[in-house]
Amino acid sequence: MKTPDLAIRLVVNADGFAGDNAITRGTLRAHREGIVTSTSVIGNCADPSAVRAELAAVPALGVGVHLTLTGGVPVAQPSAVRSLLGPDERFPSEARDVFLSWAKAAPQGDEIEREFDAQVARLRDAGLAIDHLSTCHHVGFLPVVGRAVEAVARRHGIAGVRTAVERPTLAWFTEVRRSLTTAALSSLAWLNRRQMGILRHGPTSWGYFEQERLDEIRIMEILGRLGPGIHELICAPRESGDPVECRELTALLSPRVRDGLARRGIALCRWADLF
Repeated sequence: MKTPDLAIRLVVNADGFAGDNAITRGTLRAHREGIVTSTSVIGNCADPSAVRAELAAVPALGVGVHLTLTGGVPVAQPSAVRSLLGPDERFPSEARDVFLSWAKAAPQGDEIEREFDAQVARLRDAGLAIDHLSTCHHVGFLPVVGRAVEAVARRHGIAGVRTAVERPTLAWFTEVRRSLTTAALSSLAWLNRRQMGILRHGPTSWGYFEQERLDEIRIMEILGRLGPGIHELICAPRESGDPVECRELTALLSPRVRDGLARRGIALCRWADLF
């Protein structure tokens, strides 16, 4: 009988690269000086060549695509993804519009797949080596979106797909609104995984409940909850002149966090190291 793997491995993934200059700067610094091991590039980013040049300077940083159905324009021809766009031929600005559209059965699955395929292909053509896929605002947990993500992952030979969300903790009882949102995402993630195929899915992801307020204390709490196996910590470090905005970056650079990783024997890795 195979011996269970008792090691704890952790991908620290910064979402939103190339979608916001402060996040791009913060991600690069958090990788060079901190614990970030991976990032997800916005699928419809403005300049893939510039993104490739920035990432070429940090070859050890894992790279994925943060597929998007919100904000900006599609990569595919607008006429080919009409159900995903507004009258102005742009994506909706808010994630809630995508969820409402899904509730009305408006988005066409083949059009979602077509757009995601175009986003991945454009970044691969720019020279990026892609090891995972995720979705902006976690819309990939919607079954119709999740199936499109998996189809694109198979087509491009990408093994990692973010599909699992963190388990409930006592902290959920202190903030009802955040708890309900995280619980809803967890339920959608479970339903999505039931409908998807045999593609090797990614690790359990942490950071949903702490979104936009991840600090040193919260990272230490998450590290303390990790059991044997593979995990992902989602973050979005910003480098700006505002100390509050820089809270996540400060935490990711923290010597105390590094000591916590060492004490628990947690090995940092990238998505590409998992498969």
